[in-house]
Amino acid sequence: MAAAALTTAEDYEGDYDLDDDFDDDEENDCTCNSETVLGDTIDYSHRNLSTLDPNELLTLVKNPNRIKNFQLNSNMLLTLPPQIEQFQSLITIELSNNQLVQLPTELSLLNNLKNLYLKNNSLDDFSLPKELQLLKQLEVINLGGNRLKQFPYQLFQMINLKEIYLGSNQIAFLPDLFHSLTKVEVLYLGGNHIGNVPDSIGYMRSLVVLNLSGNRLRTLPRSISRLNRLKSLSLHNNQFSALPPDIIRLDLQELSLRNNPLVVRFVRDLTYDVPTLKELAGRTIKLHKIRYDDQSIPKSLIEYLNAAKSCLNPKCKGVYFESCHKNIKFVDFCGKFYLPLLQFLCSPACTSTPTFQMTSSDSDDNTDGIPTKDMSSKFKKVLLG
Repeated sequence: MAAAALTTAEDYEGDYDLDDDFDDDEENDCTCNSETVLGDTIDYSHRNLSTLDPNELLTLVKNPNRIKNFQLNSNMLLTLPPQIEQFQSLITIELSNNQLVQLPTELSLLNNLKNLYLKNNSLDDFSLPKELQLLKQLEVINLGGNRLKQFPYQLFQMINLKEIYLGSNQIAFLPDLFHSLTKVEVLYLGGNHIGNVPDSIGYMRSLVVLNLSGNRLRTLPRSISRLNRLKSLSLHNNQFSALPPDIIRLDLQELSLRNNPLVVRFVRDLTYDVPTLKELAGRTIKLHKIRYDDQSIPKSLIEYLNAAKSCLNPKCKGVYFESCHKNIKFVDFCGKFYLPLLQFLCSPACTSTPTFQMTSSDSDDNTDGIPTKDMSSKFKKVLLG
């Protein structure tokens, strides 16, 4: 289906990279060399390491406090050694694409840590130590592609968090505690089993990107209208049959709705059934206001004529009974964005206003047939397919 949409990366696979390929040619036991430490960075990535030898590491790095970045992604690590706490100046730890099942408590002692990347591992609800909440300077945490069934409660204590990525886990429930995450700008929860969003989401006033795609959501709380900085809202692949009317208060640039009942019912079975002779006769009687009563026609026909429905085109005086034309009309809500409304018209020729012609497409960027008048400055896009 064609999409009236800005280009956006809102598929829930996108919050973690899958192109960090393993190098099968490397030996499992790493031999450190001068290229391992470059300035303030230790790079142990892509070495198929199953363990990290702390003695070898501390021999290589004479002054751990000068290290700010530790790259350990794309190995086979199950955990980190407790000696990680000696690297007190660390700002970034990259541990994505390993086999982590547990994080050491000592990780919580890294008081300067700002970025923690743990995507594509085997971490579950018991893998994160309670003390992790002590990482008060943490700004970015990526736990996408793990085995979490709960939203980690430790994150609610990290008052400086700006980006949270929890996509492609097994989270089914969100606690009503989001009022503490007032600095978060990106919240990625796509690809889980979430069935409800709590009201406290409305306290996340710094939120710019909210991805809830690929869950089991049927509705959103009205408090979402308080997210006045929100620009991108991804709701595709859910079970929405309606959206809260307060959503039009948001100044969205991207709204993704595809693969929801809300959209499917607009685009399914939009064929026009040719009216029967009975319906054509009934339309003629109503259009020309021909009088009738129970003396002239059977009672069943009187009931039929009284069931006529008016065409939604205000310029049309026609009616319909059982055969109507279903037309998708996109309505501009105060220049904020366009939403689809389903119109029932008496015939395909009776379109009240120009509408977007929705056609089948394999690309979200296909905008064929979409009017371009005044689009360059104010047209905020709705992604439907």
